[in-house]
Amino acid sequence: MAGVADDPDEEEHAHVLKNSAFLLQLVCLFCALCIGLLIKHYKIYWLHEAGATLLLGILVGLVIWGANTTDKVTEWLDFNEEVFFFLLLPPIIFESGFSLQTRDFFNNFGGICGLAFVGTMISTFFIGFFVWLCGLVGICYHLSFLHSLIFGALISATDPVTVLAIFQELGVNIDLYSLVFGESVLNDAVAIVMYRTLLNFNDAPVTFLSLLSACAFFVLIFIGSMLVGTFYAVVVTVFFKLMGGGLLESHTHIEASLVMIAPYCAYATAEALSLSGIVAILFCGIVMAQYTRPNLSVDSQRNTQVIFKVLATLAETFVFIYMGVAMFLEPQAWTTIPFAVVGIVACMLGRALNVFPVTHQINKLRKVGRRIPKEHIWALWVVGLRGAIAFALASSSIKDLGPESGRVIRTATLMIILFTVLTVGGGCHALVEKLDLRAPSQWIDMDADGGNGNNGNASAANDTSGGGRGGS
Repeated sequence: MAGVADDPDEEEHAHVLKNSAFLLQLVCLFCALCIGLLIKHYKIYWLHEAGATLLLGILVGLVIWGANTTDKVTEWLDFNEEVFFFLLLPPIIFESGFSLQTRDFFNNFGGICGLAFVGTMISTFFIGFFVWLCGLVGICYHLSFLHSLIFGALISATDPVTVLAIFQELGVNIDLYSLVFGESVLNDAVAIVMYRTLLNFNDAPVTFLSLLSACAFFVLIFIGSMLVGTFYAVVVTVFFKLMGGGLLESHTHIEASLVMIAPYCAYATAEALSLSGIVAILFCGIVMAQYTRPNLSVDSQRNTQVIFKVLATLAETFVFIYMGVAMFLEPQAWTTIPFAVVGIVACMLGRALNVFPVTHQINKLRKVGRRIPKEHIWALWVVGLRGAIAFALASSSIKDLGPESGRVIRTATLMIILFTVLTVGGGCHALVEKLDLRAPSQWIDMDADGGNGNNGNASAANDTSGGGRGGS
């Protein structure tokens, strides 16, 4: 009977701990946003919001770890990949597509697809082979070849949130901004599908037929997900076109609410069909930006963009806090630090083999006046930061590949993220000045007589919802 009497007390204690953990997360979120405002106000370029938020999360994790709090507190503060993929990631990805400057994006579509598809595959296989070879000769922890390729796939997911924010603030060339932004958006989707494709070999032998099956699986997942997202975007566009008028204009809060339902329907449908919800919600956002938004009332056009931006900002900030906290609250394989160092070198070399050959081929196919300048090519190589998606996939690898390989991969991924966000993100301002990345494209005057240019810089393009002047 004594045990039964203690149950209500235990439940009450657990309830208090759960809400205390939630309160701590909200306080961290508030502090991170305030720090970001101060960084912007005082123009501190050597440390950006993402880096500061990551360091704040590390500090919180260190304090909780040092205080030796109970597991019931830490379980509510740990990075949870399911929460990330189903709650935090969708608004981030959709907002990327919905706020896309479609004209600039499609003017640079060939280059973006080359870097996102061909470049990501090059990076995946080079990084995988490099870390496998280094492990084979005893330089670092030895992963199997398949696990090395899976690591190559997840670590190839770039997340230049810091770079893009600085580029927009400093007003860099709009074509460079579009290339970096577009590549990162599609690259995330490609990396996730590549990760899922390679996982199929974990329980099956590698044969010629299985390789063909994997290629077909990749194409099926990507195209199927894209069609799902496009379908919902078309449906909602037709709906608003037919329903446009006084009814929705007088109830803009309902209009904005209806807009928010479509992307989550696309995400849920794709996941229910074993496709990629991320690819579906991305293309849903891109198509809705082009076709749905013009059919909304003026107030809803503005309101929806603000709402999605707020949701994405909160989600991104939470993710970086989670990543920092996870460094001390989740078991890490600190003895495999050499593997992380090898991973950083592999990422730099893989990024070079991605950017330089692909942009060389892109320039060969373009007219002389529309080629990517060498300064932009160097910038594309440098700005390949790793972030939330890489860490979420690395956390999933513990379950997918087993705790031994998974923890090595997660620890290495966390260190690579920390290195790239703090060093590359902190050096972006110097990079812009050194390479003169504000300079307009050579062809910027070609359309000057059209009267719709944005002077070729990212800040001008992002001040409007419809997009500005882009390159080829």
